[in-house]
Amino acid sequence: MASRAEQRTALLRRTRRFEKAVSWSRLATVLLAAVLVWLSVQGRLFSLLWAAVPVLCFLVLVVLHERILRRAHRLERARDFYRQILDRLDGDWRAGGRPGSRFGDEHAEHVYAADLDLFGPDSLFLMLNRARTRGGDELLASWLLRPAPPDVVRKRQEAVRQLAPRLDFRERLAASGRIARTDLDPEALVSWAEGDGRPALPGAGGREFLVRALLGLVAVGNVLTVTGWMIWSWGPSPFLALALPQVLCTLAMRGRFRAATDGVTRASRDLNLVSSLLEVIEREPFESSRLVELAKRLQSGDGITGSRSARHLQRLVDLLDSMHNAVFAPFGLLLLWTPQLAYAIDSWRRRHGDRVAAWLGTLAEVEALASLASHAFEHPDHTFPTLVEPVGRQRPMLAGRQLGHPLLPGGTCVVNDVVLATVPAPATPVFRKPSAPRSIARAAALATHPGESAAREPRSPAQCLIVSGSNMSGKSTLLRTVGTNVVLALAGAPVRARSLRLTPLAIGSSLQLKDSLAEGQSRFYAEITKLRSVLDLTDRETPVLFLLDEILHGTNSHDRRIGAEGLIRGLLDRGAIGLVTTHDLALARIADDSANSSLRNVHFRDELEDGEIRFDYRLREGTVTRSNALDLMRQVGLKV
Repeated sequence: MASRAEQRTALLRRTRRFEKAVSWSRLATVLLAAVLVWLSVQGRLFSLLWAAVPVLCFLVLVVLHERILRRAHRLERARDFYRQILDRLDGDWRAGGRPGSRFGDEHAEHVYAADLDLFGPDSLFLMLNRARTRGGDELLASWLLRPAPPDVVRKRQEAVRQLAPRLDFRERLAASGRIARTDLDPEALVSWAEGDGRPALPGAGGREFLVRALLGLVAVGNVLTVTGWMIWSWGPSPFLALALPQVLCTLAMRGRFRAATDGVTRASRDLNLVSSLLEVIEREPFESSRLVELAKRLQSGDGITGSRSARHLQRLVDLLDSMHNAVFAPFGLLLLWTPQLAYAIDSWRRRHGDRVAAWLGTLAEVEALASLASHAFEHPDHTFPTLVEPVGRQRPMLAGRQLGHPLLPGGTCVVNDVVLATVPAPATPVFRKPSAPRSIARAAALATHPGESAAREPRSPAQCLIVSGSNMSGKSTLLRTVGTNVVLALAGAPVRARSLRLTPLAIGSSLQLKDSLAEGQSRFYAEITKLRSVLDLTDRETPVLFLLDEILHGTNSHDRRIGAEGLIRGLLDRGAIGLVTTHDLALARIADDSANSSLRNVHFRDELEDGEIRFDYRLREGTVTRSNALDLMRQVGLKV
């Protein structure tokens, strides 16, 4: 990475020097042309045509300068692409990402988006996203918000595995085009392309050729009558006689002309980026089934690719935008520029409009897959999870070995094993069970992980883990670790774990709750409303993974125990699996007092050493035996 970044930096430095030389050359040709014109006026040159030489050189230099600037911008983005990879490899996963805060606002009521910090600063979306288009942002966000079925996840995993080592391809995706990013609304462009009831232009379709030919003839007539007026003393009458009906027709038709071009008139720069990215995708050979399928969507029966069609539309829009140039606008009026371009753009829409949605959808999906591939490349220690088909609706499972939170720095992230299932199933070993015969334990371990040592003896999974522990011991982080890795797994991304096996799961969580003064809502009411939404998930086909933090701690111990036990029983009876955290040891006794083996107590422990509280963030079996609340209060200077 470092060598690639240095190479792009060196190329950029040389390109900038060349660009400066061309810029000075442009100034020199202008000065030379001015001198030649002055000498010609003074009669010291035989002909004014000598000044045409530097003028032509200036025009050539203008074109060359524009190309050099585009190359410099591409090199800047390529250099930044590798620098951001280096920063991320060094642990700064925020480098180059976008927080997607607007998705957090759009999905404020989503059942787990806020709890798992999917969007906003320090979010999962910020870590993952590399898309340059709004469509890529939105699709990646939807993958995080809506888990995919196993067959879709497997296809995404295959595509991500293929794209992860393709640095050159991902560099081209990051660096191509005139601009760094576009917020072009894909829905608005698709709506324009598909028509959606827009009034048709007169003669559009069958007699369009005749109408456009007539517009061309009228434009020629305008130029001819103006030339006769200015040069041949025809007077203004011929021009005015021809111009008056044009003005009336234009006023009558301007609404239709505007409708024909609405949606693309301000999109020329964005269309340049879209066409450039589509061309990058079209030129890349793919092997994975999903990527091959996406590449085919960019081809058409007439042999015109998506990038070529988009570039054609971009040129038409560029020509239409030239009417905003005050110098060109009078000539554009004579040439009937707007009506002619409106017909040309409408013709493009009728020919290619039905394929725009497929082009933009393909681009968005490739960008989303490339984002996941970049994440996989930058985290080679992360693994792709195994999706297991559920055996009936009531048999979900999750078996994670050495799960860690993907946003935590490598040096501080402590990993733990978590196994959840409604029935005994092959699962990753998690806790030691001394009473199990060693031969049985070894056989179970080898069945789950062939070839591995059975030093860690397995225990049958629980349907629900009740996690107790003192303040700051890691309970909430464990819930977010499990939830975030499940989100990654069901989006098609690698997870931070040594291994993870799971069935399709619908996540329901209650971690971050706020009261609302404006809505007259207490924190307790907000919590039970959220818990109701988690319970409602169990009415759907996909089994639920529930993650409940400090359940019902806004009420008294008596009501908390009764309410929590009733809710947990209800979730378990509906086939859900999950984790519940609590400070309340009375609540933790639900599992101890229960004859149902689907509940199990686990805990985090802390130790007081030399007046300081130390945490190891290791998950252990059983219920926590001490509290650190008073110790923490004394540490911050409260006399208790």
